[in-house]
Amino acid sequence: MGEERPPGWHVQFRVDEVKLQAVAEPCAEGAPLQVSTVMEALAEQGYSDWFIREGAVSDLVKQCRGGTEPTAVDIGERRDGECSITLAADKMTAWLSLVPPYGGKPVDREQAERLLQEKAISSGVLGREIDAALAAGAAQDKIIARGREPVPGSDARFESLLPEMKERRPHVDEHGVADYRDLGQINIVHPDQPLMRRVPAVPGKSGENVLGEAVPPPVVQDHKFAPGLQGAKSDPGDANVLLAAITGQPVLVTHGVTVEPAITLASVDLASGNLNFEGTVNVHGDVKESMKISATGDVIVGGMVEAAEIEAGGDVVVKGGIIGHIASGNAPHGAHGATASIRSKGSVSARFIENAEVRAGNSILLEDHASHSDLTALNEVMIGKKGSKKGHILGGTTRATALVKALVIGSAGGVATVIHVGHNPYLQEQLEEARLELHNKKKEQENLYKVIAYLKENPDKNRGGLLEKAERTLEKLLTDIIRLSETQQDLLGRMKFAEDAKVVVEGAIHSGVEIRIGNRIWRVADERAGGTCWLKDGEIFFTGT
Repeated sequence: MGEERPPGWHVQFRVDEVKLQAVAEPCAEGAPLQVSTVMEALAEQGYSDWFIREGAVSDLVKQCRGGTEPTAVDIGERRDGECSITLAADKMTAWLSLVPPYGGKPVDREQAERLLQEKAISSGVLGREIDAALAAGAAQDKIIARGREPVPGSDARFESLLPEMKERRPHVDEHGVADYRDLGQINIVHPDQPLMRRVPAVPGKSGENVLGEAVPPPVVQDHKFAPGLQGAKSDPGDANVLLAAITGQPVLVTHGVTVEPAITLASVDLASGNLNFEGTVNVHGDVKESMKISATGDVIVGGMVEAAEIEAGGDVVVKGGIIGHIASGNAPHGAHGATASIRSKGSVSARFIENAEVRAGNSILLEDHASHSDLTALNEVMIGKKGSKKGHILGGTTRATALVKALVIGSAGGVATVIHVGHNPYLQEQLEEARLELHNKKKEQENLYKVIAYLKENPDKNRGGLLEKAERTLEKLLTDIIRLSETQQDLLGRMKFAEDAKVVVEGAIHSGVEIRIGNRIWRVADERAGGTCWLKDGEIFFTGT
């Protein structure tokens, strides 16, 4: 007697509204019930494109296994196609997603249009993209509407009408290193000479988002010439042109040009006397021993500075050298008794410096050497031009925030020479001063806004042109705030440069040299070829060239 054959099954499907139900009935002629046979029956009876619930066919097979009674299981449903539209947060883009139908109706253009209306999308609709998505029957985040971006305008620009102009800000690259350049040229302008042209701001054009709403362009800054520009005036025939009002040196400042009075002397000695001048001083010859120059602008010396004192609000440029005398034979490193003193809020450049004390608000740039001197620069000290065989630092102390660079440091005789980078107390002091002044200016600005608002609301209180005076004061105050903000950012940038401070020696570094980076010290015991000193993980490293 043979083995009993398992019963066969016949599968049919019936629809209850949108639900699809599978009915399996045992029969002698049917095939054994398996998932594959159910799927074949779905195809044969025209339901293969319906949505079939995951695991439903397996459930049917399990329920029928070993059974002899008809079994019905809901295994799926008919679903129409679906569409959704997502709107970007800035309302400039809309995306369409399409879910294909499962035995139901596909999404048509009418449904898509209705959804666009519900979302209030009316501008920048991409009809072809919608049609392509509908034809494909499926889409995932397809862009079907794109707004029109606003066209940016341009801020007011200030164009120099002079080939070269002095600028009261440090010239440094992204590493905080200044280009070695000739700082000694002095340009002189004369009354009514054009200095600068103001190109007014150009307003931008509004755009439109996909909802048809206007998108305003970025606000442009239509800055005027800064008020109170010393030595300059507006052109009576063109308010956008700035003219020189006096003879002097043009200096580029924020939103304008000032003209500093300039005085030219053959030399500064006992015959001329000491000089205290508001402007630029140009000395063709020498500044003799024991003489003093104080200027709010630049001091340009065509000859030598001999044990004299110079203080400048701009740069100090000496075509020759700066030579002091040792006042005391026991001065440490032969520097602190120096009788030549240079203090500059800008840069100091010269052929060489000997026995002098020099302080620079930006850089110290020398062509030849620095000997037994005390040098401090808030940015860098560079001795020797590129490609030159000169550039020696011998004795004394040289300090800079970002970089000290020379051909040779120290001497074969072991002369004590100190190089200090990566720390500068003056920098923090300047930053705090700038922050305090900026804070005070902003408080003053707030008060002026209140005064102006009050006078506009109460015109009867505007006696003696108080409103106009307040507005003029505010305009100057805004210029000061911009200037102070730029100064603060520059100082913060220099402090960042200090983190990467370096000492670069292109030729040789001798014993007796002490390198300080931040609070770390390296005393050079033996002569070494050129290289770079830098700080890593709190220790000083020297890498040869």
